[in-house]
Amino acid sequence: MKRKQMQRMQGKLPPDHEFAAVVAEAYRVFACRKPSDTGVCKGCCMDPAIEADFFGPEIADLPLHYLRDWFFAALEGPLDQAIWRYLLPRVLEALAGNKELAYVGLEVSLNRFPTGDAARWREQEWQVLSTFQRMFLQRAVREGGDSLDDVLCMFGLAGWPLEDLFAQVLEMPADLLAAKLWRDWCIGRPSIWITAFWDNGGNSDAFAFYTSPELYQRISDLALDEQTPPELAEKALAVAGVIEQAVAWDAGN
Repeated sequence: MKRKQMQRMQGKLPPDHEFAAVVAEAYRVFACRKPSDTGVCKGCCMDPAIEADFFGPEIADLPLHYLRDWFFAALEGPLDQAIWRYLLPRVLEALAGNKELAYVGLEVSLNRFPTGDAARWREQEWQVLSTFQRMFLQRAVREGGDSLDDVLCMFGLAGWPLEDLFAQVLEMPADLLAAKLWRDWCIGRPSIWITAFWDNGGNSDAFAFYTSPELYQRISDLALDEQTPPELAEKALAVAGVIEQAVAWDAGN
């Protein structure tokens, strides 16, 4: 019966999923006692039945709608690391399965604790978080789905240094990057997409990266390379054009 329930549970990864190994490692290294407190407001934001049973299931069996209800609830104050450590494996698994956690947007999925601050985690824990971050960002560029800026914002709000995130993007294959930016920027009205969830000047940092000479050079080189397939070259040219327009607009303001 339990196996059938697990098969029906939302946000669980099959054994052959590309994130299965890192998620399994997350359950191992973040294993801890169940907290006694949810860290969110009591008797208000959460469904009463979910609030009463929140720590009933084992963390790997925590229903996705329980987790979503917890994300919906307001924090009482700074979240205790013990609560976030306990929830993280299930959070990472849901994100790996492309399941929405916070109804307001992907960007706030990891920001309830400084998840990206390596100094706050044991070495094995940080290795899991670092591996997950890189895999998730690579998949975002490779497969589409969420916009690149939304993903960068999610990790930026969670404390990952932006310069490291931007460097990872620049290291990705130019063909995948151009195709991704074309999907994000050039379908409909061409423009650089920057989410409204950035804070502390993150939106300015993101704009500076998207209009940087380094990114522009990678995209334009691809567009002008005679070995680039014509359809991809057209997309790269379109992306380069969006960058040029953004630079010109910024210079005029």
